[in-house]
Amino acid sequence: MKIFLTFLLSLTVAFSARAEKAVFAAGFEDLPVMAGLRQADDSSMSFDTPAGRIIEAYLEGENANAADVKAFYGKTLPQLGWKAVPSKKAERFSFTREGEVLTFTVDGKRPVTVRIELTTR
Repeated sequence: MKIFLTFLLSLTVAFSARAEKAVFAAGFEDLPVMAGLRQADDSSMSFDTPAGRIIEAYLEGENANAADVKAFYGKTLPQLGWKAVPSKKAERFSFTREGEVLTFTVDGKRPVTVRIELTTR
């Protein structure tokens, strides 16, 4: 019985160590922050207007690059209902959902800065 409990406890610890808490960009209820990026201090703003909402946030990180940012959000956002807008540029790309446009602009200098803007079409 002790061996079984020890095994069960080790499984619980192993799974809880792998589970990471998702961090979301300020002002967005469902926009995850890519690992390696963090919210820039005092960098978000949002407005609600009769025509829709406008949100802007900045993320930054030392070890990210434009291609990684585009790949992460290109894989993650469609799972949240966003559709990618075709773009050949890794440093500027967009998604649409329910009349809103989510645009990413990546400045490749170190630290990398990612500007995220949500507007209404």
